[in-house]
Amino acid sequence: MKLLHIEIKKLFNIFNHSVDLKDERITILTAPNGYGKTMTLKTINSLFNKNFSFFVNLSFSEIVFKFEEDYSIQIDKIISDEISIVEFTLFQGSKKKASFKYPPKNHIKELRKHLPTRIIDEFIPDFLHRIGANEWLNEITGERLSLNEVLTQYSEYLPENISKRVNVEIPEKFLEFINNFNVYLIQEQRLVLRQPISEAKYRREVVITDTIEKYSKELSNLIQQKIGEYAQITQSLDSSFPKRLFKQNNKQINIDELKHKLQNLEEKRKKLSKYGFLKSEETSFVDYNNMEENDSKVLSLYIEDNEGKLSVFDSLINKIELFTNILNERRFNFKSIKIDNNRGFIFLSKDESILKLTELSSGEQHEVVLLFELLFKAEENSLVLIDEPEISLHVVWQKEFLNDIQEIIELQKIDIIIATHSPQIINNRWDLTVDLGESVNE
Repeated sequence: MKLLHIEIKKLFNIFNHSVDLKDERITILTAPNGYGKTMTLKTINSLFNKNFSFFVNLSFSEIVFKFEEDYSIQIDKIISDEISIVEFTLFQGSKKKASFKYPPKNHIKELRKHLPTRIIDEFIPDFLHRIGANEWLNEITGERLSLNEVLTQYSEYLPENISKRVNVEIPEKFLEFINNFNVYLIQEQRLVLRQPISEAKYRREVVITDTIEKYSKELSNLIQQKIGEYAQITQSLDSSFPKRLFKQNNKQINIDELKHKLQNLEEKRKKLSKYGFLKSEETSFVDYNNMEENDSKVLSLYIEDNEGKLSVFDSLINKIELFTNILNERRFNFKSIKIDNNRGFIFLSKDESILKLTELSSGEQHEVVLLFELLFKAEENSLVLIDEPEISLHVVWQKEFLNDIQEIIELQKIDIIIATHSPQIINNRWDLTVDLGESVNE
């Protein structure tokens, strides 16, 4: 099921936005600063990642998401006794399937009775820093949080008798529906990550990490994981090979077909060796030019086993190949990226010396991080939201962006919504744009 349309009424009490997602799987939101491009992305991300408290503090009157099969979700803002309450309703056609209000009526008043704001800091994590009587700063994300957001998002840190009053019952049908969608937001601030040092529940300190270094380690972990899976499958198949060979039927096997399959396996092994998945000695095969009919039974099972062993790398190697091709062939002129199964990715200068990842320019780091998130962080068949992809990129790179995106879409089968100011990002594809600058509420 796909998202087809988003409508936001009276955003900031000013704008009425209406967005039809494009059939080519790329939708580009354009508008001057302050018209709500980023907020539209955050609205989509917050619904599908169940950050319902986001809507409590957002200024709007109604939001409607429309989907295939005549499904829709309507979100209404209700002001009751100066407290914002948001009602979420799932429809199919005109039939209401599920509905709930967030937070429940008198939610904040009841909480304040049982948990005065002055002692909240005793329970919540250290990365939430009080900046006002009822306002906190999340030092990891940089977001400002109201009392309601702190209590709802971090209820697990509160005493049990209090957290029970905070938690909101979400209808199962509503959760089942939004769980069909995987949404991933790539934010405009991409080069630095703020993360807790420890996963311990209380007193969590924050460490600042360069995103590019973290992603290099993540790629190394992915490669090591796949190598481990390959070793397990190899051990299982090799140990049972003789037994399965004797049980194999004596069916007629075409020698030319076997030769073709062996050639494909050899090419695949060479590619895996190039990226460090296999050792070079593992790429050699039997001389298939001198095959005889008597060899066909053994070789048929041998080929079947090796196709199974190497298939564990298929998805990852396709992503790595596109990742490195874009960077080496279309982007970097005086340096190149290389895959290393122990270090993830490294960069080499023209004299083959290894560069520190943080020695790349801001634009180069933005390009690497953005491509990595699209290929390795976003899941297949997901909806990816990209905020200002043009940041720090030369205009030539901006003009190539949509071409890169189309190749990634073909591989990942993802849909993408982009928020941008840049005509170079659009690059004459105005048919993919939705101009939010035309939606001022009269």
